[in-house]
Amino acid sequence: MACRRVKKNTAQVEVDACADGYDRQNSLDNRLMLKLLQRLKNKRFASSRLNRGAASLLVLAVLLGMSVTGMSAGFITSFDRDTISQGESATLTLTFEGGTPKGIPAIPAIANLRIQYTGYSSQTSFGGGQATASVSYMYQAVPAQPGEYSIPPLAAEVEGQNLQSQPIKLTVLKAGTPLPTSAANPQSGTLKLIVPKSEIYVGEILPVEIQLFVQLAQLSEMPHFKEEGFIVGKMPQPTQTSTVINNQRFNVLTFKTYVVAVKVGKLELGPATMSVNLPKPDSRYDFFGRPVDFQSFPLQSDPQSLQVLPLPSKDVPPGFNGAVGNYTLAMTVSPTNVAVGDPITVKVQISGRGALDSVTLPEQKSWDQFKHYPPTSEVQLGDPLGMTGTKSFALTVVPMSMETRELPAFSFSYFDPDQKAYRTLAQPAVPLTIRPSAASLPPPTLSDASNLMESNPPPAQDIVHIKPRLGMTTEARPLLIRQPWFITLQGIPLLGWISLLAIRKQKEKLANNPRLRRQRQVEVSIRNGLKELQQAAQGNQTEVFFATVFRLLQEQLGERLDLPASAITEAVIDERLRPLGVPEETLTLLRELFHACNQARYARHSTNQELLSLIPKVKTALDELKKIKA
Repeated sequence: MACRRVKKNTAQVEVDACADGYDRQNSLDNRLMLKLLQRLKNKRFASSRLNRGAASLLVLAVLLGMSVTGMSAGFITSFDRDTISQGESATLTLTFEGGTPKGIPAIPAIANLRIQYTGYSSQTSFGGGQATASVSYMYQAVPAQPGEYSIPPLAAEVEGQNLQSQPIKLTVLKAGTPLPTSAANPQSGTLKLIVPKSEIYVGEILPVEIQLFVQLAQLSEMPHFKEEGFIVGKMPQPTQTSTVINNQRFNVLTFKTYVVAVKVGKLELGPATMSVNLPKPDSRYDFFGRPVDFQSFPLQSDPQSLQVLPLPSKDVPPGFNGAVGNYTLAMTVSPTNVAVGDPITVKVQISGRGALDSVTLPEQKSWDQFKHYPPTSEVQLGDPLGMTGTKSFALTVVPMSMETRELPAFSFSYFDPDQKAYRTLAQPAVPLTIRPSAASLPPPTLSDASNLMESNPPPAQDIVHIKPRLGMTTEARPLLIRQPWFITLQGIPLLGWISLLAIRKQKEKLANNPRLRRQRQVEVSIRNGLKELQQAAQGNQTEVFFATVFRLLQEQLGERLDLPASAITEAVIDERLRPLGVPEETLTLLRELFHACNQARYARHSTNQELLSLIPKVKTALDELKKIKA
């Protein structure tokens, strides 16, 4: 929404003019929403109860989308930078949470500081079964001379509540004066490495959190940290919340993983490091007031010191083999009625919390009457991090004697770091029934063999007489080799061999031409990806939709530029495509799609109509990229 031009040199008049424009826009939005409800009301649904219920739920969802409770209403004013140099501008943002203000608060005129409205944006997020709406109005603050400028408390009414913001200050330095380090990029945020305790045992699994505090950013990589002396688990996608610090709202991205200490002594975990793309201080803004220009900024947390203790050397169970955690034990044996030399399958399940990958079965010295085979194992995770779960072992034992009556008891020992003591789990002995095998039966005696020969004498041998007459004769048929169907049948293997040879030549051609092979693979992937985009848009799956768009752009650009798909970022537009003479319209379209994908990772929630409208742009961009000479 553009501001109405007013030929007066006061910031107050400019703000009031924009407020009038906002009121008109708000009224237009309400009229559009009423028309949508009227269409839903007049639309003919099927006469079934199911469709009538679906219509009611749809109308209810629209009504809920129009109204958000004002119990958590808030009003925050903030500058994107607290300190700037003369000749630069700062962005002033008025953020209303929990509803829309009844009117934009008037910003008083401030000497030597021109304040101009630039746009507004709205956002609705869902979490904990509640919807949270926020509306932000952006202004450009341009100082005329160095000094310190103060924005006094502003008052506004939101959902029937009278709110007041905190005063904020803007410091303007003389041109050429270097900015303090803390003011160079105040949106750089903070990176924190959090561990629940500072003293652990060697082999103990320890959950770790990395928290990223930013106002607006694009992630370019996952965080990583110094891990000498530790084994690090996998790190899933982060969760996102928000918080207010020093009267400014920050997005909080929480990355979770775990570490396992493998060395004893005082170790340092971290620091955690990562790079994020942040808006430039002089960034341009789009129609909705969102920054367009970003730059990479490195972040680093403080390291955490951990004291790693050795396992106690006192009261160590005989079968302990290094397992640390908290576990339970279950065992099954089948079959229990076998012959000597037949296999018996023993299944052992160890469940609980700990480093399950390193858990092994202890040696069972009481099983000396059985022949053992190496066990196989499988891990089923109980949580996304893999800190809990079940490890299943399957081992085969073979009884060697008929005197065996049972499979002896099975025991498993581990160290419990919470109780700081060793624990032993045991399964009772399993009764077995061992039968004699065929190999263990005594061989037959010689007398029995002679009696067998006498009872079954060999058949008598005699001369077969020559047949005196030939019998009836028949007409001789043509040789099989002269039959047409037989000759045709012999050609089928030849045709099959030729077909297999052609297929083999085609595969060898693809094997010797990796570019051609990759091109065909990318074509198949793009066809399937466009179908996935259609399904995600119809299902209003915003995250899946933009993740698929980003993947398709990576694969097509990677194939054309002969680069790994994972290495493709927005930077290739200017670094690789522009030197190749790609039309500027295509570059602009690609940049728009990359920006949409990056913004969708955080605060953006699009409707299915918006997602469907982006599919033709994605197809156009992919078709234009195919024209680039590889």
